[in-house]
Amino acid sequence: MTNKNKTAAVVGAGIVGCSCALWLIKKGFSVILIDPDDPGSGTSSGNACTIADYGCVPVNSPTIFKRIPGLLFSNDSPLTLNLGYVFSHLPWMIRFLRNCSEKRVTRISRNLARLLARTYEGLDPLIEMAGAQDLLNQQGCIYVYRDQKEFEDARQSNQLRRDHGVQFDELDAGDIHDLEPNLKIPFVKGLLFEKASQVINPQTLCTRYFETIQKNQGRYIRQRAIEINHSLDSVQVHLDNGESLAVDRVVIAAGAFSTQIKGIKAHVLPLDTERGYHVQYTGLQHLLTRPVAWNAGGFYVTPMDQGLRIAGTVEIAGYSAEKNPRHLDFLARRGREMLDLPERPDQEWLGFRPTFPDALPVIGFSPASEYILFAFGHHHIGLTLAGITGKIIAELANHEQPGHNIKPFSPRRFL
Repeated sequence: MTNKNKTAAVVGAGIVGCSCALWLIKKGFSVILIDPDDPGSGTSSGNACTIADYGCVPVNSPTIFKRIPGLLFSNDSPLTLNLGYVFSHLPWMIRFLRNCSEKRVTRISRNLARLLARTYEGLDPLIEMAGAQDLLNQQGCIYVYRDQKEFEDARQSNQLRRDHGVQFDELDAGDIHDLEPNLKIPFVKGLLFEKASQVINPQTLCTRYFETIQKNQGRYIRQRAIEINHSLDSVQVHLDNGESLAVDRVVIAAGAFSTQIKGIKAHVLPLDTERGYHVQYTGLQHLLTRPVAWNAGGFYVTPMDQGLRIAGTVEIAGYSAEKNPRHLDFLARRGREMLDLPERPDQEWLGFRPTFPDALPVIGFSPASEYILFAFGHHHIGLTLAGITGKIIAELANHEQPGHNIKPFSPRRFL
């Protein structure tokens, strides 16, 4: 079923928004993409480049309570909290901690695993549509553990993966060296997710998607959507230049900034942001064959087309704080421990991961109207879930029953 006379506006031109736009085009919608910045230039451009269909273990953890002191007060921690910001956002923090019980983490992991199992159902048609096969590399992904204690600390999480059908092989020190001989640290244990893939440049992927949208008569408006009003049969999108657009459907895929749009009742959702960082070294991609994640360090080292990227860590500090040099120094220092790298990187970056306290995105209808759909809050796995999110959103916009149970991701779970 298609809607050749229907128009859909997609607010947000990151990887999730562009994926939604392409799937809407496949359903016959005329698409208008709205964003004040270049497509893919925000958080989508700076991620760890992994298609983490194995990423069903949430940041929430039953062990968080005993780990908090070490995470907060160690100079060698991948987590920092701005205490002023945290105290001003205590309701979110309390909700996050409530979702750290073993029962809730198991449920969250199960729901993520079921959606992640359909990653390529949403991704592959878009890669083909955009002719982007050259941007995907399938050499697997490795998690590494420096000592037996790091490995034992992760055993519960890894068992959770197995319980939900994630396949991986355990590696010893010799296996790791054979796969990645340039690693300087003799990591004693590892996991190989052999079927995992990566994008060699997420910014280029977004650009390729955007060019495909334009080739299919999609419009691009470089403005900020500030308010959306709805009636019985249409939606008005108001832009910050004073212009208004009348469309049949609106998809909100503006990531961490989605709740700033008026009229859609997103402000009632407990969306916050995890600030993530990367450093990058031009021309050193030959040092690794595939993404390598140091699990205890909370980061990936990924070979890209441009160089070697080290991406990760978590900072809870809101949108407006300056870059935290501690995170950048942490990534650069740990990277030099792992590989022969220069003293300073060529690039430093800060981005904003949109995060709900239960680590699940919202995918579904806005509480305001069935003509407004939400697709945001994908925290660490937006690149991975963008395709299947777009497919589900297009099905909903087209009055189809989604091929996946989306109740766990409904915006109404917070109301």
